[in-house]
Amino acid sequence: MKPKIILTFDLEEFDLPLEYNCPISEELQFETSNEGLHKLIQLLAQHKVRATFFTTGNFCEKYPGTIKSLSENHEIASHAYYHSQFDTEYIIRSKQILEATSGKQVKGFRMPLFQKVDYENLREAGYRYDSSVNPTFLPGRYNNFNVSRTPYKITSSEIIELPLSVSPVIRFPLSWFSFKNLPLIIFRLFCNSVIRHDEYLHLYFHPWEFADLDSFKIPGYIKKPSGKKYIKKFDELLFYLSKKGEFVTVSEFLESYIF
Repeated sequence: MKPKIILTFDLEEFDLPLEYNCPISEELQFETSNEGLHKLIQLLAQHKVRATFFTTGNFCEKYPGTIKSLSENHEIASHAYYHSQFDTEYIIRSKQILEATSGKQVKGFRMPLFQKVDYENLREAGYRYDSSVNPTFLPGRYNNFNVSRTPYKITSSEIIELPLSVSPVIRFPLSWFSFKNLPLIIFRLFCNSVIRHDEYLHLYFHPWEFADLDSFKIPGYIKKPSGKKYIKKFDELLFYLSKKGEFVTVSEFLESYIF
């Protein structure tokens, strides 16, 4: 059986510049993410990749036709309502918006910025899985170094947690940030180590990374490469991973996973 390759994307308004005191209008936040999304969709189609998009209700309401179309080939999951602020009611509110727009059941949730989530609230809202855990140590954000690297059930709620992939032992994070800043050959070596060890790979990115970010006054290690250079690098990654395993959505992966 081929290893499974799970690509997930946090589809949100591009509010990251605000973290670096770079003013950006709400309209430009949406436009940047939408620009990157359409470039990404074309790339995934070329490689016949099916992925999971953790989408904010806010973005869905702005581009309902895009989300409806996206749901025809990819899985739509929830990324709360807003990306930059959170309230418990956003858990159910975002799910209702995404389901009404896509016409399909929304099974998964990911908390913005990988903050802690209340699993009981997810269960009550009707979710089946969560993917809000990055099982590594990120200074200033979280320390999940002792959390399981592989899927596990939350016994109190029956919610399944699917952590992001990190390398065995040292738990090097295989995130969008490491992909952007590492030479591709090094990133691929880390991916290979995970595939050999776990027989699957779970990576995450953002659609806004595929837009041209040069005009934003944010650190170079976040905006470069972007646009055409980033698309070319990601294209090479998809070609490589297509030789290593089978692309599946989160729901498809968890349906066949043996706990």
